[in-house]
Amino acid sequence: MNIVGSSGSGKILGAVAIVAAMLASPAVAADLPIYTYDEPVYEKAGAWYLRGDIGYVATANYEVSFDGVPGHQELTNEDWSNTWLIGIGVGYEFNHYFRMDLTLDYTATWEFEGNSVCLSNACGGLNNEFGSMAMYTVLGNAYLDWDNSSAFTPYIGGGLGFAYVDVRRHYSHNFDNTSNGFAAEGNWNFAAAAMVGLTYDVTENFKLDANYRYLWVGDVESGDEDASALVGKITYEDLDFHQIRVGGRYTFH
Repeated sequence: MNIVGSSGSGKILGAVAIVAAMLASPAVAADLPIYTYDEPVYEKAGAWYLRGDIGYVATANYEVSFDGVPGHQELTNEDWSNTWLIGIGVGYEFNHYFRMDLTLDYTATWEFEGNSVCLSNACGGLNNEFGSMAMYTVLGNAYLDWDNSSAFTPYIGGGLGFAYVDVRRHYSHNFDNTSNGFAAEGNWNFAAAAMVGLTYDVTENFKLDANYRYLWVGDVESGDEDASALVGKITYEDLDFHQIRVGGRYTFH
């Protein structure tokens, strides 16, 4: 009888232990640390963007010369007006540090005034010279951005491409009250640029952009002289420009 009693008591004690463990398990589980797994976020390798710019263009007093009959002559007292530009472009941002774009800019008409020596035997003074031109520029550009923790991003860049300079008709009002001119001429030239600028993040997708760009175009020429006594062209030497541009960039993230 004692053996049976001991066995029954053991079963009862075992059942009580199991129930106690079940009741205690929520409290033990509450004390264990909870681990969570966050899905990794992978940033896109790059993004396309569109840009638009307007700007102020400062010209220099470029050297101007006449080559032909009756000979070579350097014009004097050259004076050029400043002008403005407007441009558009499409680009690709490879990462936070490097991007490239293709831009098309139109530079509005700027004017030229100067003097040449009257070569006729009937005079011995100065002729007044007048000209004007406008320009389209296509450039492929590359930029290095200095990404940082602020909304402002400084950058430097450079560009290579082509410029179409539309040299308008050039007029000469001579000292002896005669006049003549040179026909209009379009010039395709190699062009090179260097830029330094700063962007500001307005939103995740839109940036304001302010920059300085130096643009070199080289020599351009007028069309032929229309006076029967003179044969030759006007050469505008080593054209370059200082441009202050502001605009915006919209990136398609």
